[in-house]
Amino acid sequence: MKKREGNRKEWIKNILIIFLVVLLILTFFSNTIMNYSLAEVSSTYITSGSISTAIRGSGVIQSVDPYNVTITEGRKVESVNVRRGDNVTKGDVLFILEEGDSTEVTNAKKAYQTLLDNYQTAIIDNKISAEVVRAAENRDTESLSQKITQLEQKATVLQQKKDVLDDIDSQLSILNVEVVDTTAEEAQLEAAQNSLNTANENLSKYNELQTKVENLLAQAQSTTDDNEVTTLINQAVAAAAERDKLGTKENLESQVAAYGKQVETLNKTIADKKAAPSEEAAQLAYKRAVANNEYSQAQSSYDELYNEIKYQRQLQDMLDEIDEAKAAYEKLESKSVGTEVLAPVSGTITSVNVVAGETVAAQETMAVIQLIGKEYTLEMTVTKEQAARIKVGDVGQASNSWYYSDMALTVSAIKNDTSNPSSGNRIIVFTVTGSDINVGQSVSVTVGDKSANYDMIVPNTAIREDKNGTYILIIRSKSTPLGNRYTAERVDVTKLASDSTNTAISCALQGYESVITTATKPVSAGDLVRLPK
Repeated sequence: MKKREGNRKEWIKNILIIFLVVLLILTFFSNTIMNYSLAEVSSTYITSGSISTAIRGSGVIQSVDPYNVTITEGRKVESVNVRRGDNVTKGDVLFILEEGDSTEVTNAKKAYQTLLDNYQTAIIDNKISAEVVRAAENRDTESLSQKITQLEQKATVLQQKKDVLDDIDSQLSILNVEVVDTTAEEAQLEAAQNSLNTANENLSKYNELQTKVENLLAQAQSTTDDNEVTTLINQAVAAAAERDKLGTKENLESQVAAYGKQVETLNKTIADKKAAPSEEAAQLAYKRAVANNEYSQAQSSYDELYNEIKYQRQLQDMLDEIDEAKAAYEKLESKSVGTEVLAPVSGTITSVNVVAGETVAAQETMAVIQLIGKEYTLEMTVTKEQAARIKVGDVGQASNSWYYSDMALTVSAIKNDTSNPSSGNRIIVFTVTGSDINVGQSVSVTVGDKSANYDMIVPNTAIREDKNGTYILIIRSKSTPLGNRYTAERVDVTKLASDSTNTAISCALQGYESVITTATKPVSAGDLVRLPK
């Protein structure tokens, strides 16, 4: 008995041990699973130090009022006598051009000759008379005016002839409809033909019934069977009654003859109407032939005069174009430049855009001269927030000031970035002065360099913003039986200053708190987080 009770206690003790072990295992793994489901965050402590609000950027030096050296015609460059950075005096030879006509003069000659060729081709292709050519070359506007008046008169005559022809055609159309209109006769013919067909069918049926009666009576006479005789006589009587309903044979033959005559007469009437035109139609046809001949002559006379006017006008227009092309060609030829391109002003060569052997187009910039005493500018793009910390009159500094010797940069304007208005960026314009300046060189600039010490500084990645303002997330730690728990807590802050990496803040903290900078997934205030191992 005691042994049984001892076994029972041992069994209960083992169950309790197993239960506690399982509970510990489940607690451990649930804690581990929960930890891995949390966002892993990186953090840093709030520090103190200094922040510089200097704004850095770069831009290209440009001339404020450069002078572009150009020529008025396209020419080929034989040699280049200057280089970038050379100082030149007004009248110095900058380029030597090859001898010969310019591209513009050559093209003007070709255009003039093409118009002359087109003029001669038009005369030949259109077989224009010498009288019309002479009138066009003499700009004979009086004869042209007279021809226009004559053309108006011929147009009136032509319309009259056309009206006469149209009237005859109208009469012929009406007459033709009357001559060939046999609709009524054809309807009568169809009715007569139907009646004739019916009469022929009735006559044929009458003859068939008559033959049937005679055959039945003959059979009755030849048989000795009284019943059969009676049957045949009854059939003969029935056939005779059906025959008599059709009328007499004479009447049926008379109908066939009458309807046949009517069909014959109608066929002849229709044939006569279609075959023989009336005398009036023949007279109108003759009148139309005469009227059509007169109309054709009037049309030819009108067309001939119309073409004379048209060609005279066309030739005059072509001659005007020829005169204009000749004047343009002669003007270009008279203004053709020499072989030397001289400096129009004194200054410094900031760029040379052509090389020897290259053909330069008219008004193409061959070189750029920076006039003596003119300023240079540099433009730098910054954000709206950065621009707010800069004002006109601020002095900038080239990053390699030792290299640019006495270069000085002063903010002269702050304007919107019109090339990308949606960005909200601003353009800082600097006035650049100094003795060692080259147009087109890129310069890195620092402006607004102001440093200050602050008690609380955090990385820029720690700064967050929402509709309620600017804030940071700090880590709060709480000890639990299963280990420390870490919670993200929101702290509203005010930004005091910032540079490219850090931001100075003001908030209700002691300054030794740990601030979340990055996280493996989005973190909000109140969320549990885990720290890197």
